[in-house]
Amino acid sequence: MGFGAGHIQDMNNRMRQNPAQRPSKRGKFKDDNRKTIYSKEAKSHHLSFKTLPKKEMYKLKLKIRNRAKAEQKRDRIILWVLFIIGLVLLIRCIKFLI
Repeated sequence: MGFGAGHIQDMNNRMRQNPAQRPSKRGKFKDDNRKTIYSKEAKSHHLSFKTLPKKEMYKLKLKIRNRAKAEQKRDRIILWVLFIIGLVLLIRCIKFLI
């Protein structure tokens, strides 16, 4: 066990020796955990989504698209600025080494 692997083995040994530290699996399988998923109460609480008229839906989609385009434009500008800064630093490092 080289390169610090003894620490991991020590942890495994301590976990094996002390079962009180291990999490219990009993709660996962003993109780009826799926009761709330398949009960009638869960079926009565359906999600209701807001409905919009077509004009408002079109305006909302257009607003989302414009916001996404603006974010893409901002990200491209930031990327180009970082690329130019990196290129300038690379050129300076090359000149310094020469």
